[in-house]
Amino acid sequence: MKRFAKVIALLAALILFASSFSGCKLPDGSETQTVIVGSAEQKATPTPEATATPAPTFVVDETTTAAFDALDLEVFRWYATMDGYSYHMFVDDPANFGIDPSTVKMTFGEFTTEDSDRIAVEAEAYLTQLDVIDREQLPQKKQLSYDVLHQILEDFSDDTDYDYFYEPLTEYSGLHSSMPLSFALFELKDTQDIEDYLALLADMPRYMGQVLAYEQQRAELGMFMTEGALDAILEDCQAIIDTKDTSFLYVTFNDGIDQLTTLTAEQAQTYKDRNASLIQHEYIDAYQTLYDGLDALRDSCRSYEEAARYDERQKSYFEYSMQDAGCNSLSVEETLEMLKTEANYMLYQFFTILDANPDIYDTEIDLTSGNLQTDLDDLQTLIQPLLPALPEHNLTLTDVPEELQNQFAPAAYVIPSMDDWQDNTIYINTATKDPTPLFTLAHEGYPGHMYQYVYQRGMDDLGLMQRAANFGGYAEGWAQFAEFLYVENQTTYDQDYVHFQFDYSMLVSSILPAIVSIMVNYYGYSQDAVASYLTGMSLNGESLAELYYKSVVDQPYYFFEYAIGYSQLAQLYRDELNDLGDDFEMSEFLKAYLDLGPGYFDLIRERMDIWADEFLQDAAA
Repeated sequence: MKRFAKVIALLAALILFASSFSGCKLPDGSETQTVIVGSAEQKATPTPEATATPAPTFVVDETTTAAFDALDLEVFRWYATMDGYSYHMFVDDPANFGIDPSTVKMTFGEFTTEDSDRIAVEAEAYLTQLDVIDREQLPQKKQLSYDVLHQILEDFSDDTDYDYFYEPLTEYSGLHSSMPLSFALFELKDTQDIEDYLALLADMPRYMGQVLAYEQQRAELGMFMTEGALDAILEDCQAIIDTKDTSFLYVTFNDGIDQLTTLTAEQAQTYKDRNASLIQHEYIDAYQTLYDGLDALRDSCRSYEEAARYDERQKSYFEYSMQDAGCNSLSVEETLEMLKTEANYMLYQFFTILDANPDIYDTEIDLTSGNLQTDLDDLQTLIQPLLPALPEHNLTLTDVPEELQNQFAPAAYVIPSMDDWQDNTIYINTATKDPTPLFTLAHEGYPGHMYQYVYQRGMDDLGLMQRAANFGGYAEGWAQFAEFLYVENQTTYDQDYVHFQFDYSMLVSSILPAIVSIMVNYYGYSQDAVASYLTGMSLNGESLAELYYKSVVDQPYYFFEYAIGYSQLAQLYRDELNDLGDDFEMSEFLKAYLDLGPGYFDLIRERMDIWADEFLQDAAA
């Protein structure tokens, strides 16, 4: 089921949202603004019986490197053209990757187990080709790219026997809610883009029909969602159905058409009419069919207690999905211990500040200058001593259209295509109230998501697939660590207040619900048991348990990218800080981390430990 998860991750993760528990509001009267920014060796034990054979010395081989780059490109073409939407999100100019647009089916792909099996076979074939390439003859950075690509293909080709375990429809980030936003953010640069957009819109009934058939099979297997989850999904679908004549997709499409100066008035109107017809029929009908089909399955709903009662296969799938979200191979036990360590670390800081300032709960400080440009300038000034300068790029911050505000997060960074990473957009939802806009801008922009993608996608010495693949835990871990960097280095606001807000947000929004998800879904904790555990941490256990319990049953993996991603990076930082002591330099640590590129944390941690050892050796020398 990895294929299904990847498709929905692409639909939603190409739009990286700020925490759902926070909000963001631009100063009144704000408008779209564009900012252009410039630029350990082991000694062999001697054996007297035989002469020691020297270890082979490998040198970089250009032919081997060329073979890896060619395969990397071939896998990227395969990955980026699995469906029409992926193609448009990854590729701006197909000539840059040798892709023939006529070979790309302009559909959302297939949501079937048969197609997932097909993709697994294709990934296995690529894996066989990769195994032939001598990793040791690649440059150091390409060796990591090799390892990352190997893991990507292993993930796709794994025969995990988890058919129908994956739930595509969830309240916060399900397929049904991601689709409208995906259309709204589809860029229309020319008539081919328009035709492709309309083809995808026309594909909605077929694709959503496959999603419904998948849910019907889950119901037959006794794996259907809870009634609370069903009601939330149906409410979302009904809200979309009710916009048959007022959908924001009329506005976003028409605005895109109006910006194309190459169209005649007649051509523009023809396209607008086609879009309107598809919305009123295919698009709305797809949601109505999904609504009716899901509602007919109500008798198959499980209680929360039943849904949280996992057998051994479900526990295995839980661990598998948790590792996928966290970009690692940690066991459930290891992950829980790591999350508890992070929770205790934050709780210590939290209560230390609270003891020193009991009134901090009632303190309200808007963490913003009140001016968007000033906030951006402050963040860029703050990161200059900490992080490498970015290449020249554009950043457009724009208000979320009014029609989207009720369905949109407080802020979102839209990941650019692989060959157009210089142009970046962050959407700000002015309908939300957020006392910490600087946290939001740090998370989405500098030094968070946007900084990471601009910096790493411009690194041509990294493999293409390493830069293209979705590593949710890595991306969210970095974005939240970016908030930490702001907290640690800002001097404008009261430091205790800023730290308190960060620790509280991380605990309540990420770390604690991730811990509760493991306890409930894997270890079978009841809501009362969760309340008792949280009360033992000197927290309001009953209210938090009530807040989390149903949420983690319906969405067991929602919090893992944030919680596991951040915990891994934060604990790596503290470990290296402790090991290097006075020799530790934050700027050197961050550059070494970012220069490795995105990927699986096991691989990154290993190389960061090597970096620390070499750093100590250099300092001693």
